[in-house]
Amino acid sequence: MKNYSLKWRLVFSITCAFILVWAVAFAWLYFNLEKKMTETLDERLSASTQMVARLLSQIPPSQLVQTAVPIVSELNQQNLIACEVSFFSSDIVVNQQVVARTKGAPDSLATREEGFSTWVENGVAWRSYAFKKDQLQVVAAEKIQLRESLLTEILKSILYPLILTLILCVALILWIIKVEFRPIEKITLSLIQDEHQPKLSLDNLSQLELTTIPKEIQPFIENILQLVTRLHESLENEKNFSAYAAHELRSPLTAIKTNVQLGKMIAEQKSDHKEVVDCLSDAESSIIRYQNLLEQLLLLSQSEHQISEHKQIVDLKKIVQVVISQLNNEYQNINDKIQVQWNSLTTVEFSDDAMHIVLKNIIENSLKHSQTKQSIHIYQQNQQLYIQDFGIGLNEQDLEIATTRFWRKTALNQGHGLGLSLSKILLQQYGYQLILKSEGNQGLIVILDFKNFKPDV
Repeated sequence: MKNYSLKWRLVFSITCAFILVWAVAFAWLYFNLEKKMTETLDERLSASTQMVARLLSQIPPSQLVQTAVPIVSELNQQNLIACEVSFFSSDIVVNQQVVARTKGAPDSLATREEGFSTWVENGVAWRSYAFKKDQLQVVAAEKIQLRESLLTEILKSILYPLILTLILCVALILWIIKVEFRPIEKITLSLIQDEHQPKLSLDNLSQLELTTIPKEIQPFIENILQLVTRLHESLENEKNFSAYAAHELRSPLTAIKTNVQLGKMIAEQKSDHKEVVDCLSDAESSIIRYQNLLEQLLLLSQSEHQISEHKQIVDLKKIVQVVISQLNNEYQNINDKIQVQWNSLTTVEFSDDAMHIVLKNIIENSLKHSQTKQSIHIYQQNQQLYIQDFGIGLNEQDLEIATTRFWRKTALNQGHGLGLSLSKILLQQYGYQLILKSEGNQGLIVILDFKNFKPDV
């Protein structure tokens, strides 16, 4: 499922709605304004024409024809109303005579029909009104381009404030949504404040004031709080059960182990009890095995639910030396089976006890399962520690589930299937990761990656 931001999606939706509404309003305003402006300017043409006709009709026709100047003014009036006055004579030869005309007026004004008309002359569109009174005809015309320019300027004066208002509205919407989303952001911060400390997160959530949370999400938050509380209690019960069970089983196993060892010592003193000694040795091995299983289970339970300790500087060289020394009691000639590049080992930020558990589990796992005489290599490159064996390795499917608790490649394999799982959990608690690689069944490479890594939770 694709993730998205509810806040930005809400801002985007409201902004699109604003733009759509204002675009429709602007389009309606444009058509309405164009219609009203055309009517107003046409009325101006009509009024101008009729005013000129009324003034000139007071002058006798003979005097008007003799005294009028064909060109009314020498000024350039191309951006004003063009006007032409014609006189219709009874003389059939002369018929129509132009009495006066403004400079820049189109030549075909005299031929316009009475009333409004629109035409194009020399690539210029004109709008005219012709008025005829008795023998006098007055025609006024105006360029369509002037009307369009006027309409454009009016629309600009409306559009610019509209755009500015839209920007201010978006900013205001952002601010309002940010304020209203603060309770949700507070809950989110409480959840992610420390994802490795469930107890702290639970305390932070329990301190939330539900009265400050919108009522639409109050039931959701209340149910989440109840769920987290029940989950925390369940984990605590599991942890306590594991600790109590391990404690109760540890004491009887220790007593049985002591009695078996004592019986073995007594039987060894008598030469005719070799079979008894062998049985007691097998029993002792089984007891030690179950003791190790209990310790691993207890460590795994504690590691899954405990709060990670503060990091400290850990010397990998010293830890590896201690682990090899401890394993030397169980694996003979261990120094021949392990090759360590001591000069490559440096220090990392970790915990001494946790690092000891991790390295012991991984190295012992390699010694048990490599099934080859070739030695195990331990070295460090950059901030990654490598433990490499040259056994049969694992296929891709096994690599994906190798860190699952109680997983073993076959039932005949030694171990309990907890070593890699415990090591992975300990590394993740400190922000690191465990990487498994196996190429072409050429052994297993276990990489402890100490780079800055945030595990998925």
